[in-house]
Amino acid sequence: MPEGSHLEDQILAALERALAEGRLEAAEHLLRALEALCEDGLPGSSLAVAHLVASEEGVPKRSGR
Repeated sequence: MPEGSHLEDQILAALERALAEGRLEAAEHLLRALEALCEDGLPGSSLAVAHLVASEEGVPKRSGR
């Protein structure tokens, strides 16, 4: 397991919960935390999953990413 992946998984779970509860501002912050932790957004990575989940729920992507 790559270093830091456990934290990334916890943040992803928190992001999914924030979206389920309609807390979009918190979800956006959690997405930014994943962007800071992840080196890339390869398919299957926590960051890629987060962007997919967030886009389905209508969380705007940051400009410049």
